[in-house]
Amino acid sequence: MKIVIRTVLFHFVCIIIFASAYYYFKHQLASNTKDSFSIMECLFLSTTIQAGVGITDIVPTAFHTQVLMMTQQLIMIMSNIFTIYIFTL
Repeated sequence: MKIVIRTVLFHFVCIIIFASAYYYFKHQLASNTKDSFSIMECLFLSTTIQAGVGITDIVPTAFHTQVLMMTQQLIMIMSNIFTIYIFTL
């Protein structure tokens, strides 16, 4: 049970950290409908990436935000693989 709580907490913390980073780099994000992004939209972007869905109208336009988004995706993939490995032991 401790592993499940730690995993959920880890994902929640990752969502908050990456949403803050997306908000900081919001001038390097683009959308068809908006020019400026609120913290809630950055939180939505971070949540969809962390959940593995990744479908949103916000796209990175600069190298820094592309690396940031890929980093979050890799963290999500590696943590899910590690969690599945722990539960199958």
